[in-house]
Amino acid sequence: MKRFLLISLMSLLAISAFGQGKLIESSEDKRPAWIKRDVDRYEIMKVCQQSTVSLEDARDLAFEELHNFVVNAVTTYLMRTHVEGAEVEKVKQEVENSLYVKNISESTALQVYWEHRLVKKKDVYSYYILYNFNDAEKKKVAIDINMDNFQEKNKELFQ
Repeated sequence: MKRFLLISLMSLLAISAFGQGKLIESSEDKRPAWIKRDVDRYEIMKVCQQSTVSLEDARDLAFEELHNFVVNAVTTYLMRTHVEGAEVEKVKQEVENSLYVKNISESTALQVYWEHRLVKKKDVYSYYILYNFNDAEKKKVAIDINMDNFQEKNKELFQ
């Protein structure tokens, strides 16, 4: 009997220690299935950020992470495939000024989900973004940047 009580007590402590907290509010009634799944095999990316400050802070952190990931991925791709000896900062600036990167927002995301939970008497805001960014998108952005550079060089030559 003592063993049973001890095991029960340990189980209850373990369950409460690993709990997600009480859900206070969320953007949807039911949590989307893609939040728990690995979405890499679908060639889309998932970004999640949490904040104890506010939902807007969690959203800003999530979009900042997405923005930085896209900029770094495209810059790395351009540096690997670039024929000339271009400067990394210049290429990164061109990527940041590209239309694709400027258009990263909630409206261009595939799906967005947020939730507000109470975890150990602290408010925790989580923001999830499901975004269509894969190798094909990365190559499209690189082609757009290269085309813009090509057009600028042609204007300079013919003026």
